[in-house]
Amino acid sequence: MENIISFSQATVEPIMFYALVLLMVPLAFGVIFDRSIIRAGFILIGVFGTISGIFLLLQAQFLAMAQIMIYAVGITLVVVIALMLTNPTLDEDRAPTQAANRLPGFLIALLVFATIFLAIRSELWPMAPELIQSDPTKAIGYFLLTFYSLPFEFSSILLLAALIGSVMLAKSDRAPMKTEKGNAKALAKSTR
Repeated sequence: MENIISFSQATVEPIMFYALVLLMVPLAFGVIFDRSIIRAGFILIGVFGTISGIFLLLQAQFLAMAQIMIYAVGITLVVVIALMLTNPTLDEDRAPTQAANRLPGFLIALLVFATIFLAIRSELWPMAPELIQSDPTKAIGYFLLTFYSLPFEFSSILLLAALIGSVMLAKSDRAPMKTEKGNAKALAKSTR
């Protein structure tokens, strides 16, 4: 009986992992290729949700709940609501990039990915099983503030850049409407 239980656990986890990945990858491509920023933001919630599922498979319940609360709900909805409130022309269909910029953008993304991959692959990741098994939340806090403080700071800089980027995307560079021009002319005449 114990063999059947251990066999089922050994087969269910990879199946769940691949199911989550098969859901996450198309959602991630949806975020990248969707022309509507609002819709892409809501698709991003699904991506963060599947990532939290992977954390649950890794027995990291604290990180899974933090992923849902901080990223999926908090940051994504704040960015989406900020975009909805600041830019009324979001529903216009615009080409996301110019054709001339696609190849350099792809090469830069490939270079960044290769750099991050090689940096992670060459790093030694110390483990302290006795600390993790006694109190996982304490272990996460300890490792984030000692061994992994630099990646933790990089992630905060990345979040800051994402928020600044969303504000820049939300800025509207549209010409004033005719009624605004008329009101401006009337106001200028009345002040003379």
